[in-house]
Amino acid sequence: MPNVVLKPGLTLGPYPERKEDQADELEQRLRTALHKLRSKHNQKTLAPQILARKVNKAAQGFDALSDDQLNKVINKLRTDLRYKGLKPGLIVGAFAVIREAAERALGKRFHDVQLLGGWTMINGTIAEMETGQGKTFTTTLPACTAALAGIPVHIMTANDYLAQRDQETLAPLYQRLGLTSSVLSDGQAHAVRQQIYQSAIVHGSGPQFTFDYLRDRLAMGAEASPNQLYLHQQIARKKGLASPLLMRGLCFAIVDEIDSVLIDEARTPLIISRQRQSSDEQNQCIDALFLARALNQESDFKLTPETRSAQLTTAGKLHLTELCRTLGEAWQRHRHREFYTEQALRALYLFHREKDYIVRDKLVMIVDPLTGRTMPDRSWDQGLHQLIEAKEGVEITGVRDAQAKITYQEFFRRYLFLTGMSGTVTESATELRSVYGLEYQRIPTHQSSRRQYQKERIYSTEECLKQALLTEIKSLHGCGQPLLIGTRSIEESQQCSQWLHNSGLPHRVLNAHQDAEEANIIAAAGNAGAITIATNMAGRGTDIALGQGVAQMGGLHVIAIGRNSSRRVDRQLFGRCARQGDPGSVSAYGSLQDPAISQFYPTAILKLVRCFAKKSRPLPAALGALIARLPQRRQERQERKQRLSLIKQNQFLSRALAFSGHGE
Repeated sequence: MPNVVLKPGLTLGPYPERKEDQADELEQRLRTALHKLRSKHNQKTLAPQILARKVNKAAQGFDALSDDQLNKVINKLRTDLRYKGLKPGLIVGAFAVIREAAERALGKRFHDVQLLGGWTMINGTIAEMETGQGKTFTTTLPACTAALAGIPVHIMTANDYLAQRDQETLAPLYQRLGLTSSVLSDGQAHAVRQQIYQSAIVHGSGPQFTFDYLRDRLAMGAEASPNQLYLHQQIARKKGLASPLLMRGLCFAIVDEIDSVLIDEARTPLIISRQRQSSDEQNQCIDALFLARALNQESDFKLTPETRSAQLTTAGKLHLTELCRTLGEAWQRHRHREFYTEQALRALYLFHREKDYIVRDKLVMIVDPLTGRTMPDRSWDQGLHQLIEAKEGVEITGVRDAQAKITYQEFFRRYLFLTGMSGTVTESATELRSVYGLEYQRIPTHQSSRRQYQKERIYSTEECLKQALLTEIKSLHGCGQPLLIGTRSIEESQQCSQWLHNSGLPHRVLNAHQDAEEANIIAAAGNAGAITIATNMAGRGTDIALGQGVAQMGGLHVIAIGRNSSRRVDRQLFGRCARQGDPGSVSAYGSLQDPAISQFYPTAILKLVRCFAKKSRPLPAALGALIARLPQRRQERQERKQRLSLIKQNQFLSRALAFSGHGE
């Protein structure tokens, strides 16, 4: 790949990526402050109308050009971008060309606010765009501009299905601009993936890109400098050998739902591993579960649900020693027996079926707590996954040893250019700025939102919540208004489904058990009379189209049961309705018996609060909102601290250790 200009003074080498920033804390603060001032200045001086006027001026006469004449304009733009870099004037010109090409290839024209969203992203700022404002279409502006400049572009979406859909939808535009595009998916051979990465624009999910980067790191070895890498590539090419590398580096990334990826999934390590050969794995898991079940929870161990940890007490360690006297040699070592017994306690008491995992085709599959989707290719480490398999009575897979691993925090910080969009960035702005150096800008809506919010209702008991919920559902369903009921877990979705089934209300359920039918279920969720129960994923990335006459009924009504781990996730659920100027409404329910509330407040406080809930009526709105919000704020704060702690730990390890087979 020839060197191309990302911006004046910065060119791309054979495998470009950003090295770990070693700047001291003061320098980081100064850089953040300057970035913030520049971002505020840009927001004040650039409005959608101003940018639109600039693009319109650059596009004068384009509509009269023949296809051949437009091709000449595109080729000149490509040459200018490659040799002069992503300068503001050239970006405006690129937006004008892309807008004209989109009209001819897709029959769609960018709105002024979409132009502003694209401008925001290509200037390295996150675009906060309301749901239904055409975020996917907007990404083509920065993506195609960078690709025309010869910069490899990676567009990341939530899953492989959305990546495939987006690439197929946008391919005619890419082709009209003379750009190649491809999509990553599971099961592709090494040579196929190499060819895919030669495309100007590559679509895929986050794990697809991350695992390919880890494979490249393993192929490069511990001390491959850019010059050494380039030399090896040239020698391999002359000898007719295939390069072991997949990617062309980490150049330009656009991340859909960027807050979810960079914040919610930041701590989850992605690991390339190999299976350890061990014949006694099954016996060890069975022994560990036997020992864990033999211990007394009141005296032998303590559980901490917040951190999902189990700890043996002094009495428990003595009891464990007695229990292990008749077991094999490995169990006579106190560190071994205590570690595996504590892991077995976690498997038994802190990880729950239909909440943390499901069993499908005799396999234990982890459920993503934020999306409700299964993660078939992931497993818990340090023997925990095997212990859960033993608990569920399925075949025990071998323990896998990590060859390489990386977190999203580390991976995305290595891109030379990182941007993205989401409808819910505000709550995470501080963390995105401090961790990734990213600012955000709110993009106005093309049409005013017609979403109606009802006051949150917190009831004293779950039974009161159930009765009130069923009353509302029956009332709205009787009028024909479609309903989307959001739950926090598979277990809650199944419980809610049972309530509706017992009340004779027809409905469909969307959780990890139905993930293959997600698109079909969501496609019908806006039809008159439809009732859909969904975990947090709620078909994100897919518009819920309203059926005939539904807009006159008030549009889709979203019901949230219980607050999620952060306000952002709540807002993501609420954003499923009232998209693209459609009407819609939202209501939220909760109860004081919700574990998130009952485990946060002392019993005396809950008794006092219940006095304000008369009979089956909810708490006063202000009090109910406060009672529900405080536990959520604590959880947000705890998770933020854990993520920041992980960054500091990774930075320390990266300075102390070179890349090795066991991680970075």
